[in-house]
Amino acid sequence: MNKAKTFLADLRKSSQSEEDKPTLHLIGIFHTVHSDEHSHCAFTGKALRFPKMMQMRGYKVIEYSNEGSESTADEKHVMLTKEELFSMISKKRDEDFYGNDAVVGSDHHKLFEERLIPALVNNLKDGDIICHPFGIAHASMVGMFPNHSHVETGIGYPDVLNGTFKIFESYAKLHYWHGKDDVVHGLNYNFVIPNYYDLDQWSPSYKKGKYIAFMGRIGDIKGLDTIVEIAKRSKIPVKVAGQGDPTPYLCDNIQYVGVLKGMERNEFIRNAVCQLMPTKYIEPFGGAGVEGLLCGTPLITTDYGAFAETVDHGVNGFRCKTLKEWMDAIDASDKLDRKSIAKNAREKYGLESVSKMYDRAFTQIHGLRGDGWYSMK
Repeated sequence: MNKAKTFLADLRKSSQSEEDKPTLHLIGIFHTVHSDEHSHCAFTGKALRFPKMMQMRGYKVIEYSNEGSESTADEKHVMLTKEELFSMISKKRDEDFYGNDAVVGSDHHKLFEERLIPALVNNLKDGDIICHPFGIAHASMVGMFPNHSHVETGIGYPDVLNGTFKIFESYAKLHYWHGKDDVVHGLNYNFVIPNYYDLDQWSPSYKKGKYIAFMGRIGDIKGLDTIVEIAKRSKIPVKVAGQGDPTPYLCDNIQYVGVLKGMERNEFIRNAVCQLMPTKYIEPFGGAGVEGLLCGTPLITTDYGAFAETVDHGVNGFRCKTLKEWMDAIDASDKLDRKSIAKNAREKYGLESVSKMYDRAFTQIHGLRGDGWYSMK
């Protein structure tokens, strides 16, 4: 047993409560592999880190995913081999958007689900919890296994499932869903828990950065047209990383650095003056920006959605409305305390901290099998 597994085993023993915790069955991301190579897909990254986080709180995690998973799950059941997966999905360049393969009803999805059903039948025990990190992708499982609790473990996608407990990535997303689906009453067993990060993968830098950074999906919806206007007026070079076609947004002061994976993302974002996220839609979380905060890099964003929860205006970044505010924020970002930004973000979004929030949610959900809301334990 290597040092990492020994650490997790010791931590699991120390955090185990007197009562056994339910086993968590994690349904993997059907169109990718749970590995660093695919971790620039936010859903894949979260699924990759989820077992390690929950093992910190004494949970056993059984994972159903494609071959090549690098997670620390206690058991891994392969749904598709790499050969099968990559023979069925479109061959792509790194710049192509992985989400284009997330098609329910596609050949690789149908084969994944065909193998998932008997695997769950063979492994589920009374009281276990089924975790859905990709929402509607496996909606049919809710009806097939009605005697088990189903939890959507990080809602940042448009449509939620019927019959599940829901964990939203932000209060902005929770309230957006309330309005969109005309949910009039608050629900005690829906939760808001932020995304979670392995702090070993994000190293702070307290030196003045060398460029303005954007890291995310490339397109108007993510505000690349705003970045073009900023680049035209800034003396600081602007670097753009992410999936998508950068061609419409390239100008003299914008350099496209490609799709960054693994520790490349850390090096890129920690050496920036600041990070820009001019997202136009109601951002459910904005994970790339929080990754920058973990490195001490100030985050400058639009003034709505989850940014109202992740960006403390004038402390770890700025929220902007006009072009002048964007330019002023970039100038002022130098005055922010990068050490304090990193410290606060790491305390808030690290696996250890967020695992306690998930433990609370799973404990309360599992408690519905007993006294539920009335429990005094």
